[in-house]
Amino acid sequence: MIVEGLGNVTFVNGVMRVQTLGVNPAGAMSETGTIEIPGNKIGEVINLLATAAQGISDKIDSSNKEGAGSKEDKNSSKQKKKKK
Repeated sequence: MIVEGLGNVTFVNGVMRVQTLGVNPAGAMSETGTIEIPGNKIGEVINLLATAAQGISDKIDSSNKEGAGSKEDKNSSKQKKKKK
């Protein structure tokens, strides 16, 4: 299931139901599924998702910095060779 947005959210009978949305082949938003979270686990699930998302974001940032650093190193090496 892909989640590109959220639709309706309800809390009934101790369960939070979150409608997930995605872009369909026609280019319009449509329902892709439903996430159902027991009421006593909502805080824990949200915290785990936030922690996981932060971890992924940190890894992406560090890999982008490493990639940019290696490009700069290659360019400076080429410039040094030209000067000699």
